[in-house]
Amino acid sequence: MTATPPTAQERRRSQRVPLSVPLFVRSLDPSYSFTGPLHAIQVSGHGCVLHAPRPFKRGIKLRLVIASRHSSTTARVVHSDPHGMPAPKWKVALELDKPGNFWGLTSPPPDWL
Repeated sequence: MTATPPTAQERRRSQRVPLSVPLFVRSLDPSYSFTGPLHAIQVSGHGCVLHAPRPFKRGIKLRLVIASRHSSTTARVVHSDPHGMPAPKWKVALELDKPGNFWGLTSPPPDWL
């Protein structure tokens, strides 16, 4: 009897919350140039999903800044998936280097702490 592999939801370490967060994003990798405003569309205690105009290479380190909160952190790209037509956007999943409530939710899910 073979075990069913866990779903993405079951593998997730912290609950995702749909939340639009304006970010300023800068690549920390000199071989991959990107600096500009993006929006997180889902956030969690371990990362987020961004809408981006192009894919980001897996493993690239990024600096994320929430200007309204005067806070910043670093994250790495987990994957990029095409999303939307006619002009494709990309859903870019990031993992925070330091898990926690970077997003500033007043009542974060319990698994964020």
